Amino acid sequence: MLSYLRLLACLMLVGTCWAGLAHAQARQKTVLLMSEELDGRGVVIPLSAEVTELLRYLEQHSKLTFEVRRYPWKRAVENAANGEGLIFGISKTRERQRLFKFSQPIFADQALLVTLCSAKFSYNTVNDLKGKTIGIVRGTSYGEEFDRLSNVVFKVEDDTSNNLGRFRKLFLRRMDAFLLYSSVANTSRLENYVNQQYAAEIAGKSPGKLFCVLPKPVSSVDIHIAISQSGGLAEASLLQKIDQAILQARHDGALARIYSPR
Repeated sequence: MLSYLRLLACLMLVGTCWAGLAHAQARQKTVLLMSEELDGRGVVIPLSAEVTELLRYLEQHSKLTFEVRRYPWKRAVENAANGEGLIFGISKTRERQRLFKFSQPIFADQALLVTLCSAKFSYNTVNDLKGKTIGIVRGTSYGEEFDRLSNVVFKVEDDTSNNLGRFRKLFLRRMDAFLLYSSVANTSRLENYVNQQYAAEIAGKSPGKLFCVLPKPVSSVDIHIAISQSGGLAEASLLQKIDQAILQARHDGALARIYSPR
């Protein structure tokens, strides 16, 4: 009887240990905040194949498991600054460098102007936007010069991350252009994509090429993962692991392959 009770106690102890281990492993997920983009029905658009592949690579080589939480961009930045987790897809600005520690750069994003093809204009410098209304996603930086001259040289129209809504506002001429971030180097490919995705839904069947993407970017910014400056040593070690994985991806060609022009 005594042996049976000891065995039962041991089994209960093992069960408790396994439960504790499982709970600890569940807590070990690393929160990663990201921007949400919405379709015309207000449904969050799934992550791109490139981002999904990149996150899988970083998880594998950093030994981390990400718990992705998607928010409107402004809220994602605020939540990350308040310590909710890491944030993916963020560029450096002077203000953000006071709030965040940044990873190694992952890739470069271009801020491109999208116009109606019937109202297309030439763009070479920010001064070419004088007197125009340009749509931006609220809380997003498009480079130091553009941010500084917003509502000075040109007027800003604040948008949400609902892309269909942004294209509809452009179609209705509530703005002259809006800025779209893309890692796609081939602007013709991007132009074809946005017309296939949005033109018919906005203007009816077979509208032809409705939207044009201007070839010269307003800015090109390095994209990072970042964490709040207020984090401790444990949070800093997360960024070190991610940095090592990013450097590995650059060294073995994974970054070039994932983000190569197609």
